[in-house]
Amino acid sequence: MKSNSNNKVKVVFYLNLDDKVFIQNQCDLLQIKPSFFIRNAVLEKLDKPVYVNPIHNLETKKYMAALNIIGNNLNQIAKKLNSNAQFLIADQQIVLQEIKRINTHIVEINSKL
Repeated sequence: MKSNSNNKVKVVFYLNLDDKVFIQNQCDLLQIKPSFFIRNAVLEKLDKPVYVNPIHNLETKKYMAALNIIGNNLNQIAKKLNSNAQFLIADQQIVLQEIKRINTHIVEINSKL
């Protein structure tokens, strides 16, 4: 065992290939490092967990990206409305369609939360 500067101690152990792949897959899903996963598993077994799994699923990320796009679209609409530019009927129809699409996304996101 080797000591690091922040009082952590290096521990080395061996796994068979199947176990290593299994742990790596679990870590990829949780988006954490294998060392953190293993450390937490051991400490949890000793009733001293250091990690609570936050909800980070791909759908949440997808919805956050969609909300960012919606926010950008709303900013563009507001900028055009505030610029005293000519606002044609065709533009109004596009804005109304975009607002309906935004409303649909918000309802969908709310139902997932």
